[in-house]
Amino acid sequence: MQSLNRRNRIEIGVMTVVFVIAAVLVYKTTILTRMILPRMTTQVKAEEENFYLLRDGDHIEQSFRYPSDELLSAGTRISLNEKRLKKFVEDDKNKDLGALHLEISDESGASVMSADYPVYTLADEQNLIASFEGTQTGWENQKLTIRLDVEDIREELELAVGYTTREHNDVSLTINGEHTDYTLNIQTADRQFTYWRTWGLFGAVLVYGLLLGTYLGLAVFRFKPEKVFLFTGAVLAVIYLLLLPPLSVPDEEAHYKQAYQITNRILGKGGSESDTIQMDTEDFHAMQIFETTPSLTEYDKLKTKITQPGRESGVTVVPHSDTRAPAVTYLPGVIGILLGRVLGLNGLWVIYLGRICSILCYLFLMYWFIRTMRFAKTAAFIMAVLPMTIQQCCSYSYDSLVIEFAFLYIAVVFGLVYEKEPIQKRQIALYTAFMILLSICKGGTYMPLCLLTLLIPPERFSSKQKKWIFTGCMAGIAIAAFLSGTLRSVLFVVSPTEEQAAGAYLAGETYGAAGLLSNPMEFILLSARTLFLNSDSFLENMFGMQLGWLDINVSRIVIYAMALMIALSVLRIEDGRGEMKPEITAGQKLFCLFAAVCSIGMVFVSLFISWTPRESMEIFGIQGRYFLPLLPMAVIWLSSRNIVMKKDISRKIMFSAICMQCVAIYGILLSLERIL
Repeated sequence: MQSLNRRNRIEIGVMTVVFVIAAVLVYKTTILTRMILPRMTTQVKAEEENFYLLRDGDHIEQSFRYPSDELLSAGTRISLNEKRLKKFVEDDKNKDLGALHLEISDESGASVMSADYPVYTLADEQNLIASFEGTQTGWENQKLTIRLDVEDIREELELAVGYTTREHNDVSLTINGEHTDYTLNIQTADRQFTYWRTWGLFGAVLVYGLLLGTYLGLAVFRFKPEKVFLFTGAVLAVIYLLLLPPLSVPDEEAHYKQAYQITNRILGKGGSESDTIQMDTEDFHAMQIFETTPSLTEYDKLKTKITQPGRESGVTVVPHSDTRAPAVTYLPGVIGILLGRVLGLNGLWVIYLGRICSILCYLFLMYWFIRTMRFAKTAAFIMAVLPMTIQQCCSYSYDSLVIEFAFLYIAVVFGLVYEKEPIQKRQIALYTAFMILLSICKGGTYMPLCLLTLLIPPERFSSKQKKWIFTGCMAGIAIAAFLSGTLRSVLFVVSPTEEQAAGAYLAGETYGAAGLLSNPMEFILLSARTLFLNSDSFLENMFGMQLGWLDINVSRIVIYAMALMIALSVLRIEDGRGEMKPEITAGQKLFCLFAAVCSIGMVFVSLFISWTPRESMEIFGIQGRYFLPLLPMAVIWLSSRNIVMKKDISRKIMFSAICMQCVAIYGILLSLERIL
């Protein structure tokens, strides 16, 4: 075991000092601000159709037992006709529309807080709350009473409070001295988000462990990049798993439902309807916790419900449209969901187990990818830890396995093209397997990469004839795989039935295949305009500048720094040390570019047909992540005989990439703060 030398100790010391300063900054700018935000909690939720219309002189008393220790405010939620309120204020030219007086009292009947609300200031769905000057403690299990007095209001405003007829323990409602059988909506607030201090400390330890472990693996123990990745990728995946809850990745809900449907078939459950699936009620309710945009309330529910044992009984029918993707692309998620359901875990664990299995698959396949990219391991390492790569590969999205399959296929092809030894049966088997997977995934969008077969030199075979036999066989296998596994999806896009077209996006108002065939020049012009206007955003989002539903931002510094690192990592080293770089000809570069352009063209064609409305000025629906599977070919395009580096800095580049990931994590935290 290699010991730390003086230089290592100095570098670790500097890294630790910088990290501590950064950690304090993160705590001040993100964690602390969360802790001081109030948390609104609905103690009793009103039913949508039930409202009590307030009248002048009403006196309402709603008692309930408060379950938490801390209390900031308490009250109820009202509804009113905002249009009539606005008309009254404009017509009467005054604001004398009455008032609501709210008072909160404790078990002894003493008033603890109060507030007055002039009616002209109110809004529909507003919370009427009375607050302390600061958070108070010691309220757990105490009985509180909300008193609401109505003065001089106009019934035309339809000012009302919601109520529920469901039974609740320790609640009592009286209206004008008469007891009722229902319960008003009850809202309270506290500052229970103080648990973010604990999460902040845990996150700081996790990030510091990421930096220290990566440094030790690269600089001290000198592990190979793929072995360092197993540690680094695992820690980064866990961080992303904690920061980005399920369904925050684009279209993840649809992919989760698709994976769930497959587990239904395995377990022999569910009906045959194509537009619905049957979910266990427990899993359906767990799915409802999540929204596309993460929020503090969502994290709060996760914290309290993740440890609840058992499963709720019953089945719920949920709307769902078939993604028409092959089942293999959902395999990790299916394994996780199936495991959670068989073990009887709660719904949150069922969802998270699928994501955890996706992470394990990501670690295994990306380890394999880095190991296979023998002359570009550093570049492969960086591609494997890009923000977009981790986001997609740690979710239910079928992009996860598509990215991994494409990366591995390209790595295997490069091995066949640039290695000198005779081709082996194992290499042919791997090449065939990944080529088939690439042909059946994502509607065959990346099938043009199979053209790279033509680059394999005849010298790898015993004769030129065998090379062309091999090429013909591979072409036949790819086409057969495409027709058997992907044709249904392609026909849905190119030639949908009347029923499919009626239920599709824009319901037949898109260009469709007929629009492409009748006016191909329109497609060419829109493609050129789209590239001119959005090529920079495609590049940035391919690396991960905007995560989630384009609402979580990562600094451009991170994105362009990682792009620069990939470019530097493929350069030759002057003294010949470092990764051995093969001789890459201009013809090979052009052919790789041609294959990539064909795949990009298929992306543009499919979205022109199915997503772009007629008379549009550009092609709709194109996302930078669609081009991520093509990124490994950059090691061919960026290679140069004329530019060399004097010293091998590949390990410094890999560590710098992880430092950039730490900056990206900070950006995610800041974005979450803005959208919470």
